[in-house]
Amino acid sequence: MSATDIWMLIAGLGLFLYGMFHLEDSMKQMEGRSFKLFLQKNTKNKFKAILSGTIVTGVLQSSSIVNLMVLSFVGAGILSMRNAIAVVLGANIGGTFNSWLVALLGFKVELNNVTLPLIGIGGICLIVFKQKKTIYQIALFCMGLGMLFLGLQLMKQSMDAMMTQFDFTPYLSYPRIIFLLLGFIITSIVQTSSATVVVVLTALYAHVIPIETAISVVLGAELGTTVKLILGAIGGNSAKKRVALGNSLFNVLTSAAGFIFIDPIIQLITQTFLIKDPILVLVAFQTFINLAGVILIYFFLNKYGNFLENQFKEDKKTVLQFLQNASVEVPSTITDMLNKEVGLYIERVIRFNLTSFHIKPNWLINSEFEFIYQSQYAKNDSIELPEQYQQLKESEGEILTYYSKVMSQMKQSDEIVRINKLIEALRNAMYSAKGMKDVYQDKTEFSNSINEVKYEMYHQFQSELSEFYKLLYVSFTNKEMNNGLESISSLLEKNKTDFDERINHIYFHAGQNMLKEKDIATLFNLNRELYSSCKAIALAVKDYKDKSI
Repeated sequence: MSATDIWMLIAGLGLFLYGMFHLEDSMKQMEGRSFKLFLQKNTKNKFKAILSGTIVTGVLQSSSIVNLMVLSFVGAGILSMRNAIAVVLGANIGGTFNSWLVALLGFKVELNNVTLPLIGIGGICLIVFKQKKTIYQIALFCMGLGMLFLGLQLMKQSMDAMMTQFDFTPYLSYPRIIFLLLGFIITSIVQTSSATVVVVLTALYAHVIPIETAISVVLGAELGTTVKLILGAIGGNSAKKRVALGNSLFNVLTSAAGFIFIDPIIQLITQTFLIKDPILVLVAFQTFINLAGVILIYFFLNKYGNFLENQFKEDKKTVLQFLQNASVEVPSTITDMLNKEVGLYIERVIRFNLTSFHIKPNWLINSEFEFIYQSQYAKNDSIELPEQYQQLKESEGEILTYYSKVMSQMKQSDEIVRINKLIEALRNAMYSAKGMKDVYQDKTEFSNSINEVKYEMYHQFQSELSEFYKLLYVSFTNKEMNNGLESISSLLEKNKTDFDERINHIYFHAGQNMLKEKDIATLFNLNRELYSSCKAIALAVKDYKDKSI
């Protein structure tokens, strides 16, 4: 067995995986809204859900991709945990389609008659029609299929050479469990059972290993496919963890049953179904254990769902700090706690807005919310800005949900007026944060620009924002509720004046031909968003401080 043969096997496996990647990529580009709608429409009952998982996996040629997409849909609330379990079970059946494709075409057809036209036509179309989305995706699919078959051909040649130069017989006396573990390890590393199955099929075709050994490796590969799903569920919500657990238990049980009854199942396939070709026997075995497992669990799917529902119990987490202490029986506590909650929210938005423009002042220390912020949210400074924004949205959503539940039970009109004013402050604060989030990319471009005008404008924005927020924070931290309202009105006027002056500044530079057309449009947009954001946060503080009825 020469080094060339070993490298040919590795190269063939690499081409096969590369082909699989292109197949998956070409099909994944077709998913999205249509795929989500397909799953939502076809997962109303457990039979449809299983069938949908089978069909989608057969089309995408990868159970791992489908499983991970299902996990993301569960996390996003698009699919329920129970429906997702059924889809994942169907994906196990659909995952055998690729094995049938390789077994029926890869070893039964002269590969050059298929491989060379697929690669040739696919490669040319990828270049010529790269602007034509549909043709490009078809060409990508053809190229992937061609590379897959080319890799298979190389593996076949290397296995034939190894068979003549190396005696595998001594190793075949090892217990079958060793080969099952080998299949598990290989699949866990390469993250696709298709690669493991195709290597086993190639070895079987070259008469390197017997059918029992080949099946043991494939059963290990079935177990190995659970690793990616488990990794995808780590850190996710309970529903995602339950889906991963459900699929893992299913694979463990079916693989264990298949391993225990290897000989009887082989006998069933060869004598009852009259399949004699070892390659087809292997693929039929893989399909049989998955199909039999799904049929068996189908009748217990509701109980299986109940079992999974009881796993990974978690307390309902809340991002709120004060409202959980309010009582409907004492309406004033709702107002007081909502006042504190909105005040803390405004504090967080102010810090978010300053951070988004790389402003790090030393005057953020006089607020009554300083201690809570430092203990609960200071770690946000190390989190990416989009994630911080999502946390702000989540907090707003929880406050609004609480508001919608308690307002129907509120009787005192003065409390209702004050609460409505606080909710308006909350919404303005959120709008302010959205404005800063939306201009983050433009701001970053200007802060890194080598164009002196753009760089100067960035620092002008930064300086004016710093001054604005410093004055706003003085009003916000004033202990008396109504104190500082006049200064906020002055701030709103200053914000409008700064906005107008910046417009004149932009027009001046545009007239001097010192800015490109795109930069001029970006500056106007940036100026408008900053003006709107500052106005919104000032109004938020104004409504928060104004306790007049």
